[in-house]
Amino acid sequence: MTTTLKLSQLRLSPLNVRKVEPTGIEALADDIHAHGLIQNLGVYEEGGKFWVFAGGRRFRALELLKKRKDVTAAFPVPVIIKDKAEAIELSLVENTQRENMHPADAVSAFAQLRDEGGMSAEDIAARFGYSTGHVAKLLRLGSLAPALLEAFAADTIGMEAAQALTMSEDHAAQIEAFERCGNSPAAIRRALTTEKVRTDSAVCRFVGLDAYEVAGGTITRDLFGETGYADDPALLDELVNAKLDGIRAGFKAEGWKIVEVVAEAPHDIYNRGYLRPETREATDEEAAQLAALNAQIEALEAEGGEDSEEAARLFEQRNAITEGFEAFTDAQKANGGVCAYIGYKGDLVLRHWTVYVERPSAKVEETGPYAASMIERLTAIRTMALQQEVAAQPALALDILLDSMTAQLLHGLHSYDLAADIHPTVARHTVEQDMLDSSRLADLPAQLVEQFADIPADGRFEAIRAMDEADKMQLLAALVATTLNGTTYNHGGIGARQVTADTYAEAAGLDLRQHWNPGQPFFDRLTKTSLLAILADECGEDAAANCAKMKKGDLAVAVNERLPVGWLPEPARRFTPLLEQLTDEGEMSQVA
Repeated sequence: MTTTLKLSQLRLSPLNVRKVEPTGIEALADDIHAHGLIQNLGVYEEGGKFWVFAGGRRFRALELLKKRKDVTAAFPVPVIIKDKAEAIELSLVENTQRENMHPADAVSAFAQLRDEGGMSAEDIAARFGYSTGHVAKLLRLGSLAPALLEAFAADTIGMEAAQALTMSEDHAAQIEAFERCGNSPAAIRRALTTEKVRTDSAVCRFVGLDAYEVAGGTITRDLFGETGYADDPALLDELVNAKLDGIRAGFKAEGWKIVEVVAEAPHDIYNRGYLRPETREATDEEAAQLAALNAQIEALEAEGGEDSEEAARLFEQRNAITEGFEAFTDAQKANGGVCAYIGYKGDLVLRHWTVYVERPSAKVEETGPYAASMIERLTAIRTMALQQEVAAQPALALDILLDSMTAQLLHGLHSYDLAADIHPTVARHTVEQDMLDSSRLADLPAQLVEQFADIPADGRFEAIRAMDEADKMQLLAALVATTLNGTTYNHGGIGARQVTADTYAEAAGLDLRQHWNPGQPFFDRLTKTSLLAILADECGEDAAANCAKMKKGDLAVAVNERLPVGWLPEPARRFTPLLEQLTDEGEMSQVA
């Protein structure tokens, strides 16, 4: 029986098998308010009340309208009244047989609302209870060629493949891509973007999408992926080159002897060594700023706030000041090189090195009747013969090894400029000078240059050949030593390199206490929490508790004074930490 009932007479039936709270009620309420209720609710009568078993979302929307005072409790609701047994059956049928609309149908419907009804994606989303992003994606699918949209509706084209085809609005290109790539989304995207550049690429990040678009560049947005595509690679190249030109001009104006500014890292970049900036003293103003920041940091640490956002901000301010103390001098620039290239994240990566010898330009010239390709073959044959001769002469091989390493580590040449293309790398360390002042440690590469300064760059091999064996071995030891590195870097891990370093240290009989002991600068750099933990480990929990209320600066002095002679911080005792293993009794003990 069809009739109308007052809204106040209706209740939501427990028979409805859908228990999850439905979404989009507000949008449905807006639609009912605008157009009225165009579909009857299914109800049954029990206990003097009418229970809604079909149309629960519409009933909730009406309740929301009543709450918003858009309708009254007496609002007439069209209903179909069934008995309870029939209501149970109909509720089950309604929910088990309900089928979601195919996305292709939604695409067509939404496109019609947009094109004929003048509705925006936001309007459609609000009217039908979808997110704006969902509607925008379906409308984007509406850009498919009609034949492809029909194939999508027939499930010949999958959803992901259809989404990939929207990377182009050219229907012919869409059809060609589908015919060539089939139902493969990845292959379709590659086919439609071969002449475009991903917006998350290094060059796009380097230039900046805003700058690219201001210059007239357009971007194809991938609504279904995480990135987009710059449509004008030529314009992007122009912007990259213009920005690199400006950077190059800046370095040349600074007075660098060699300036190399390129888009990609040169293949030999890691063979060029390093040039470190020199450190200057703080000005009176900078010293006062640092003292104030240190006082604020100590106050926070005393209150246990060393891990707070405020502490992080203060540390950042302090680092900004101290980083300004390091700068390259005019002398370094006059005899140094700088290379700048675009890193994989789109940032500018810099490499500085000392230039001792001008690198000659190498160009293969055709000699007489021999083409360059034949010259390559003949010189390769001679190289093979040279390898066999050197392999039979260990003493000569040692001299060649020393020549190659000296050329790179002492005279600043590159391995590819040398016949023995050996790749030694100087291990560099960042340790503040005040932590080394009371030690026997110094910068080994600098010592190497000073100790063997009499080896000339021109005539180097002849000079090495003339050295006695003891001097050769001393030179070899110094060169090899500069390449050793067991450092565990910040955010880095411990692996085979540190294990090997421990093996070498044991073979060398290394006792760090003979070279370095922690002084006050070391303790001054530790947080209050770290200082108390060290004190508890070495002197007991009571000692740490007695010092817990001390200011951080005073605590650093106290810990330094209380630790036993010869004490070393744990990370300095080995390159790899001591492992723990079970004893025969099942207890834990440290490996000696």
